[in-house]
Amino acid sequence: MIFFSSVTTVKAQYFGQNKVRYKNLKFSVYQSPHFELYYYLKNDSLVKRFIKESEVWYDLHQQVFRDTFSKKNPIILYSNHADFQSTTALQGGVGVGTGGVTEGLKNRVIMPVTQLNHQTRHVLGHELVHAFQYHSLIEGDSTNLENIGNLPLWMVEGMAEYLSIGKVDAYTSMWMRDAMLNKDIPTLKQLTTSNKYFPYRYGQAFWSYIGSTYGDTVIVPFFKETAKYGYEMAIRRTFGYDEKTLSNLWKTSIENTYRPFLKDTSQIPIGKRIIDDKNGGENYNVAPAISPDGKFVAFLSEKELLSIDLFLADAKTGNIIRKLTSKARNSHIDEFNFIESAGAWSPDSKRFAFSVFSSGRNKLVIVDAEKGRTILTVPINEVEEFSNLSWSPNGTDIAFTGLKQGQSDLFMYNINSKRVTQLTNDQYSDYQPSFSGDGSKIVFSSDRTTLERSSTSVDISFNLAVIDIASKIITDIKVFDGANNLNPQFSADNKSIYFLSNRDGFRNMYRYNLITSALEQLTDYFTGISGITEFSPALSVSKNDDIVYSYYRAQKYAIYNAKANEFKPIAVEPTAINFAAAILPPANAVGVDIINANLDNFERFEKIETDSVKVIGYRPQFKLDYLSSNGVGASVGRFGTGLSSGVQGVFSDILGINQIFAAAAVNGEIYDFGGQIAYINQQSRINWGAAVSHIPYVSGQRSAGIDDLPSSGGGTTKAYSERYDIIRTFEDQFQLFASYPFSRIHRFEVGSGVSRYSYRLDRYNNFYQFDPVTGSIGFPIGSNREKLTKEKAAETYGIGFDSFTTYQLNSALVGDNSFSGVTSPLDGFRYRIGIEGYLGDYKLGAFTADLRRYIRLKPVTIAARAYNYSRFGRDENRLYPLYVGYNYLIRGYEANSFYKKGSGAFNGFDINQLVGTKIAVANLELRLPFTGPKRLSAIESKFLFSDLNAFFDVGLAWEKGSKIAFKGEPALIGTGINPQTGQPESIYERVPAMSAGLSLRVNVFGYFILEPYFAIPFQRKDINGGVFGLTFSPGW
Repeated sequence: MIFFSSVTTVKAQYFGQNKVRYKNLKFSVYQSPHFELYYYLKNDSLVKRFIKESEVWYDLHQQVFRDTFSKKNPIILYSNHADFQSTTALQGGVGVGTGGVTEGLKNRVIMPVTQLNHQTRHVLGHELVHAFQYHSLIEGDSTNLENIGNLPLWMVEGMAEYLSIGKVDAYTSMWMRDAMLNKDIPTLKQLTTSNKYFPYRYGQAFWSYIGSTYGDTVIVPFFKETAKYGYEMAIRRTFGYDEKTLSNLWKTSIENTYRPFLKDTSQIPIGKRIIDDKNGGENYNVAPAISPDGKFVAFLSEKELLSIDLFLADAKTGNIIRKLTSKARNSHIDEFNFIESAGAWSPDSKRFAFSVFSSGRNKLVIVDAEKGRTILTVPINEVEEFSNLSWSPNGTDIAFTGLKQGQSDLFMYNINSKRVTQLTNDQYSDYQPSFSGDGSKIVFSSDRTTLERSSTSVDISFNLAVIDIASKIITDIKVFDGANNLNPQFSADNKSIYFLSNRDGFRNMYRYNLITSALEQLTDYFTGISGITEFSPALSVSKNDDIVYSYYRAQKYAIYNAKANEFKPIAVEPTAINFAAAILPPANAVGVDIINANLDNFERFEKIETDSVKVIGYRPQFKLDYLSSNGVGASVGRFGTGLSSGVQGVFSDILGINQIFAAAAVNGEIYDFGGQIAYINQQSRINWGAAVSHIPYVSGQRSAGIDDLPSSGGGTTKAYSERYDIIRTFEDQFQLFASYPFSRIHRFEVGSGVSRYSYRLDRYNNFYQFDPVTGSIGFPIGSNREKLTKEKAAETYGIGFDSFTTYQLNSALVGDNSFSGVTSPLDGFRYRIGIEGYLGDYKLGAFTADLRRYIRLKPVTIAARAYNYSRFGRDENRLYPLYVGYNYLIRGYEANSFYKKGSGAFNGFDINQLVGTKIAVANLELRLPFTGPKRLSAIESKFLFSDLNAFFDVGLAWEKGSKIAFKGEPALIGTGINPQTGQPESIYERVPAMSAGLSLRVNVFGYFILEPYFAIPFQRKDINGGVFGLTFSPGW
């Protein structure tokens, strides 16, 4: 994955989920000829092997890019994916499906060790392509980092896949055969503009076509031309024809390559289709696990659209029985381990176990399948990452693949004694274990055969093996050597093993007889049996030989259930290997082949000697990451010469632990210079920092009058004077802040600060001739500028402009487990409960309570909010009053509508009802995703994303001493003196302001949310009917 960081704000988010650093990792550094590797693993042999392979990848990619690194490129290596998710090197979140990231500011490769040696090697090779891409743009003669914006994602990611996998890839070929079968081969324009087509797979297939047709030597020039001019112009400049022609040539190549493999029967899946896009998720229904009695199937699906959840269905009919658990319902689950893992049933078919990410590690969760109740949630301390569970027939042991110090092995966990047993302990990846019926053996996939025979290819394929649990003796099953043989399952009689293999370039099911060594092919599909990735589980067998599997077709995964005797076995030889169908088009390469030849001979590349890897001390390498400017401008006007410009920068160390954010701007005169600098420390779980700032706030006031001006002959003359007062409020502030995240959802914030406020008032006078008799105003006769003294300012405005100092303390408890749609949250909850205190020249406190709940009832969401902000204390009335009529609080009562729409009718409810020192708001909305994605919205649209909302708003503002009445119209309760004007005024009860109406929130191309609305404000008698309004904020 390629990643470009952006500047973020210093202040904590009002809401937002947390990126928790559960560990204080201490990194060491290895240095090789071209890389600096930052690591903390204790497995030194793995780390050295990793950095040596980095140098091999450098040699391979350097032959394509013809580029060299003048500086050592940083790589940050995490020991497991949970640690990777908490990286400080990236500002945003890291999803469970992200294998690695290369960011452009420091060109850092950031990735975890995976459970498979093959995947770790592939991710490293993929991310180093991105490092070369960044380097070629930054160091190019006519390109820079901003040119990345001209490169379509499929071109960037597809290139990384092609250079790290090559053109022989059964998994991507399955996708391309599916596209051909469904007459859905995209044009390059469709690849660029639509999110329907996965950029990794289609991009890899496109680059394979380019390399095999025109030669690998054209890849980098084409890439650079695209960075300069965009892909359409680059196609013309590189190949001499347009995008449409190249798209058609690529499409023809795909069809010509795969059509000969198409058979009439290869499109008809065996068994009953029980889960598909009609009763499950639109695209993803994966990781099926059938209960031992064959009655139930558990699977992962995006059926609820907003997240991947675990469901339980009837294995015979596909009827969805219940949702076993979800992130929205179980806030302890940060994410399901859904990409390459499946759960396991207890022998009695009553409980289901699975792996989740929680609190910075994998945890084992066991639920009661009948009630959907969580029975057990436990970390397996010795193993921080694990997947692919299998429950022993003894009912107490659960086997799994575990990652420990970067090494993938088989483990067993006893749920009664909590004891962990390590079954294998070596450098090989042992994967997808499955118990035999008597519990004495485990069959699994392993790369040990491939690594032991010293294959030269970059590909590390998987064979089958069986381990005897008592003796720990491993027996290899020698079938389809060189193919990926995965997802093994014992048959009900323990005499055979079902498994999936790509031995002929397709992805089909096979059966191996342990007694006779007979090998049979059970399916012959043109697409294949597959999960989200090639290594995802897609097959499960009950004790009655019910077989459920996930079938890929039309970019969707459906689940089928078949009896073993429904398949028509065909005998095959264990040496029958043919990858013709796995070759990406065209089948025969005619251009210069650099990439595939090198990948085939990956292990023959000379590895650096161990003494070339040096240990160096960790250096933070604090550097500028990002610098931007909004330009510089100058102007001349009635207030003199003004200058406007701004610049902001981000500095950080190599791991992103220490960060400095700095910004400076000037808008007007030198007095209008403002700046802020903040420091954030992310070393531990507590994020803390400090900020200092000087911010000018500018406002203005116009007035006019008659002045006496001195005349040239002595005395004075009358003149008409226009006065423009520029009022500057200067805020000088120092802050300390800290945040402690309890989990992904909940956190505690605390802060303190001191602020100094001062003022400057400048008056610009323009004088005009004035006739005292007629009152007429003539030509300009002069102008001047004066700085108003405090006394004159107080005389003019009736208030003092004395400087003052405040000391602030604040704290808040914040939670966010919401799931957003296209414009607003659609499920989950949010809350913020905070308190603030002010000392110094102002003494007061403030309390905040903001509670929000979203209940998804497809296709609508019921959203509710209760909000209160209250000031209290000696000086609660000295600050500018709070206003509850803002349209992001309640709609129909914004201030300008009182003056523009009013008819003069009055019932005691005016704009003064909406101001006070305390406000309370309650909102209720019925949200319907209106236009947008097909499965989410009422009307499908690829361009207009919107929600239609029916709302009811209630707001109340009051102050100390107010009489609150919950009724429609306020009653007059007396008279008093207005403290601002000194004039008499009527005093009314305070009543809630209520409104109802409709709104349409529109996501404007991801830049901002626009919400036009029509509201009927029930308390306002100054208007007839309702009012129209417009807001610019996401839905609360």
